[in-house]
Amino acid sequence: MKSGSKIGKTVSLALAIAFLLIAGIFAYTIFAAKPPLLVGIDGFEKLPAKKDISFKAQSNRKVKSIDIVVTQEGNSVTLLSEHPDKPDAEFTVTVDPKHLGLNDGQAQVTIRAKAGLFAKTVKTFPTEIRSTPPSLSVIDSSYITDQGSGLAILFEAKRAERVYVKALEREFMATNSIYADKSHFFVIIPIDIETQGTPVITAVAEDAAGNTASAPVQTIYKPKGYKKDTIVIKDDFIRKHILPILQKNEGDMPLLDAFLEVNEKWRKDSEAKVAEIAKKTADKVLWSGPFVQMKNSKVFAGFGDQRSYQYAGKEVSRSRHMGFDLASLANSPVYASNTGVVAYAGDLGIYGNAIVIDHGLGLMTLYGHLSSIDVKEGTPVEKTTIIGKSGMTGFAAGDHLHFGVLLHGVYVSPVHWWDKLWINKRVLNVMNKG
Repeated sequence: MKSGSKIGKTVSLALAIAFLLIAGIFAYTIFAAKPPLLVGIDGFEKLPAKKDISFKAQSNRKVKSIDIVVTQEGNSVTLLSEHPDKPDAEFTVTVDPKHLGLNDGQAQVTIRAKAGLFAKTVKTFPTEIRSTPPSLSVIDSSYITDQGSGLAILFEAKRAERVYVKALEREFMATNSIYADKSHFFVIIPIDIETQGTPVITAVAEDAAGNTASAPVQTIYKPKGYKKDTIVIKDDFIRKHILPILQKNEGDMPLLDAFLEVNEKWRKDSEAKVAEIAKKTADKVLWSGPFVQMKNSKVFAGFGDQRSYQYAGKEVSRSRHMGFDLASLANSPVYASNTGVVAYAGDLGIYGNAIVIDHGLGLMTLYGHLSSIDVKEGTPVEKTTIIGKSGMTGFAAGDHLHFGVLLHGVYVSPVHWWDKLWINKRVLNVMNKG
């Protein structure tokens, strides 16, 4: 009897332990589930005419259900109701407001997700429905444009939050700040000197919900040939001009490596800095009339010149000259070519001591190799204000001014901006129609 009693007690204990273990596992399964994390649901905050929204629901336990409802003026529409039964669930919902009976205006989105039996996540937030895209039409543009030049565009856009021009794989923001009629937008875009073939240029208007309207921009495109130069690099040149720039002594590094350090790495770093400077521009026209060339100067190198550098009989590097080299007497006064604000004044790598002046709407001028700088960043300057003196700082073999013109950070030919007729016909005639 005692033996049977002991066996019974052992079996009962084992059953109790098993029961507690199962109950513990069951409780852990129920209560250890974390509320689902919803990733990507911000796509529901703005609903255009039609939109595919992808998002995720994640938990440490299986996501049992997810429901999405849009409510507007007492009317509720279910966008999604699913039972994924997995811990990482991905969804794509196509929202077509008109088809769902929703009107343009404000509405409310509610998302409910559950993991396990009790872990829930509920998100409720407002959404804006806009099923009508912006209107867009091109009013005028430069009738003709050259490779390495600029193209002015005027267009009308209504019900738009962002208005820009797509060209050469970039977006150039347009402005309506210069017009009383705020539906009129203007931009001058660069036609990059490296453009191959006729560029496709498109005006785009986009509203807050993501609806877009687009229109082609018509112009006659003229490709242009540029001068090709071969420059022989000799050891004496590297010793005299390159090593001092790098603050190196002969023997510190191979002479060819020193040249490539300046002509390629320095050039790349300098242009990246110029591009960063060019991002901050006044949203209005600061310049007036044609730009002026350095007084009593002679042109030693032109815009777009293609340079092949040879060392010991072999081509070792290439570059393009993206401005004009203008020389007069040593330490000649350098003038602001037009009215603007100094965007940068200081060392600019390959350009040495340099100044960048912002003339508004993305138009800037660069003055390089200066021996001295007489203005500070943020200083307004008038046309022909003395801003410094010519020199040979940076990568320069002799005293001169490197003068460059940029549109939205892209170099364009200064020749056009020195030409009153070109400015009037290609830019002002378009801008003034607004």
